[in-house]
Amino acid sequence: MRRYRFYDVHRSRVRLVEENVFANALDPTGAEDEDWRGELSGDLRYPTFKMTAREAVARRVRRVYGLLFAVVGVAWAAKVTLFTPESQWDEAAALPGVSGPVVAAALAAFYLVVVAAAAWPTDREAKGEIHGEKAGEWKND
Repeated sequence: MRRYRFYDVHRSRVRLVEENVFANALDPTGAEDEDWRGELSGDLRYPTFKMTAREAVARRVRRVYGLLFAVVGVAWAAKVTLFTPESQWDEAAALPGVSGPVVAAALAAFYLVVVAAAAWPTDREAKGEIHGEKAGEWKND
């Protein structure tokens, strides 16, 4: 998640330049922030994360890893129940030295943690420019 948070730092810097350089080149009367150069320079000298680690984990799980974990979970359940008809599911789920019910309980706990992590922060804690806006609506401030 650290790499994703670093990406967000650079994304926010590019967005600051877009708001104050490119937007002013098109319409110089609508200046967003008078001290944007100082803000950008301070952020380059002393970078800070713009989103919390919890928000980064939740966004990555919702956007990428959630579907991957779901596919792996369904494949594991199918392997344990469908493709081993000669044995019970707890025998098929067992690992060397670990019984099947313990493995199933550990996987269930893992999936509960993944769902909780994905659902935890429902609102974006970082600067919300695009998130939460309806398609076609322009920024009013």
